[in-house]
Amino acid sequence: MTDSKTIKLHCPAKVNLALSVRAPQSNGMHPIASLMCSLTFGDVMTLAKTDGESQFDIQFNKLHPDDDSAMGVVDWPIEKDLAYRALLVMQQSVGRSLPITATFTKFIPAGAGLAGGSGNAAGMLIGLNQLYDLSLSTQTLADLAAELGSDVIFMVYAMAEQLSGAIVSGLGETVTPIKLKQTLDMVLIFPPFGCPTGAVYRAFDQQLNNPTKQADLSLVQQLANKQPLNPADPFNDLAHPACLVQPDLASLQKQIADALNQPVHITGSGSTMYLICKDTAHANDLAKQIRDQFQLKTVATQTI
Repeated sequence: MTDSKTIKLHCPAKVNLALSVRAPQSNGMHPIASLMCSLTFGDVMTLAKTDGESQFDIQFNKLHPDDDSAMGVVDWPIEKDLAYRALLVMQQSVGRSLPITATFTKFIPAGAGLAGGSGNAAGMLIGLNQLYDLSLSTQTLADLAAELGSDVIFMVYAMAEQLSGAIVSGLGETVTPIKLKQTLDMVLIFPPFGCPTGAVYRAFDQQLNNPTKQADLSLVQQLANKQPLNPADPFNDLAHPACLVQPDLASLQKQIADALNQPVHITGSGSTMYLICKDTAHANDLAKQIRDQFQLKTVATQTI
């Protein structure tokens, strides 16, 4: 925080190290069991009090100075933006206006499976709570986050409690903090396309051969307790459906894995891929190799 009227927040990206998805319920919702971790890579949000109407400035930045383009473009109306909706939810909850000027420096692409929008929404809830001295508990903020989306709940806990990871189950409402056994160095790989979450879940439903499939919480817990985590250990029930929605994703995943002789994983509903590295130097080397060989945007990062 720079002063009593301005606050700056890091909104971390999240990766699913494990994601087990249940068959859809009668209402179409998919309970999950997931090991999520928050990363040093993320967006930056600055909130300042104002006496006038709230204003939002959202800009995507380049990952590296020599990149040919930024990480995306803002092509959605402000009414659809999760952080803007978080402002409305908070104002409704406290029963008064909370005018702010919000500036977002975004690096997390939209539709990447990294909870970029969810992290911005969580940052808005946490930032407003601090900026206006609302004294709301993390649990209360998480309850408000549930109105915005399941990933927002985890991101509230990750940011408010500085969580490195958590086991997330149900529809995202059950967040069990864990301390990762190790700091994980990894490379994130960004294809030049996203994966629409709704389409990926529809593909999951269509290829499901067990209509009573349950989310395997015990398998996720086993992975959370493992030390050290091997590069091949992560798993994701949505990886194959994401590749059905975006066949080019499957092709890129195989090409990179073959070139590096190392498993390449997909996080969430895609399209971001990641791989686990031995250390920071290894991550930096692989990020550069993938960038040079495949002309893809990459970033070396690690768990918080």
